Amino acid sequence: METTTPKLTQIYLVVDGDVIYEISPNTVLNIGRLDSNDIVLDDYKVSREHAVLKISRTDMLLVDLASTHGTYVNGEKIDRSPLKFGDTIQLVNHELTLFSELPEDLDDTKVIKPRNERSLDRRLKFFGGLNEFSLLTLVQFLHQEKQSGLLLLELGQHPGPRLYIQNGEITHVSQGANLAELLVRKRHDESLFFYFHHEENFPKRTIMVPTPKFLFDLCQSHDEKNARELTTATSAVPVWQLPVPRQDRDTVWVPLPPMTR
Repeated sequence: METTTPKLTQIYLVVDGDVIYEISPNTVLNIGRLDSNDIVLDDYKVSREHAVLKISRTDMLLVDLASTHGTYVNGEKIDRSPLKFGDTIQLVNHELTLFSELPEDLDDTKVIKPRNERSLDRRLKFFGGLNEFSLLTLVQFLHQEKQSGLLLLELGQHPGPRLYIQNGEITHVSQGANLAELLVRKRHDESLFFYFHHEENFPKRTIMVPTPKFLFDLCQSHDEKNARELTTATSAVPVWQLPVPRQDRDTVWVPLPPMTR
């Protein structure tokens, strides 16, 4: 007999046994020290953007944002972890617990709504953080699997590039000024998330080359630009200020600056 996953109806997040957040299903919440977060923990040891809690209609997921002191679920350090009711989340000295019903020993008059609760789009196919693998790996996966949809990138709480993909081929990019820089990153120390949506209204195709060539050309042009900038910056530095290459001998010759009389 086939079983169905029960739908989430209401979620309560209790912080430090005192503050109670009432969370609707299908939302995403940023947790951290900055006031711009949805759930703010006023503690200097908590990272500015520490973690993200994502709640769909059926699942709950916690993602660490490469925080300084880490994120723990039931005592185990995690990068990303599915959650269930009763799990204990620990961020430094703060304890957060999820409940499907408000515990009887808590004051229901203290229930508040997160300040910037955002909805997850119903068209969403899948989403996640890019702390564990590169954006280039994700795009290559979508190409190989011949996926179709809209790939949205989010840096912190700010919208990033939008990639339209049809049958695995990138057909159009908007807001892509920093796309090359994001593609060549090996690790995303700042919070970078992706959302891959179903899409039916594709814009007119503007990228006519196959996706592998588009990615290669974009990364190569970015590397060449960096090399040119490095060469320009280095050429402006006097020879005597440049670092001395290590050699397999005790004495090296270093050009000195011109003498003044």
